[in-house]
Amino acid sequence: MLTRRVFMASLAGAGAAIAAASIAPVEMCAAAARARGPVVSIHMDQPYIDPTGRAIPYIPPDGLRSASPVADLSEAEFRSRHIYL
Repeated sequence: MLTRRVFMASLAGAGAAIAAASIAPVEMCAAAARARGPVVSIHMDQPYIDPTGRAIPYIPPDGLRSASPVADLSEAEFRSRHIYL
């Protein structure tokens, strides 16, 4: 039979289990942040080097290097291949 005392005891046990489970990922993330070296992040549209490694590192999005095939071309070669009217 379910009494108030049994219900409150199981509720307290479930709350303690949830609290313990939610603390563990925070500790793992903190340990990973301490293990990192200096990271580069972006602050107010400027690169920022955080020597402590606690900042969120900047990971460029996919497709950011879309101009790399034409990066080695001179201005004249680029204009001869890509004519703008």
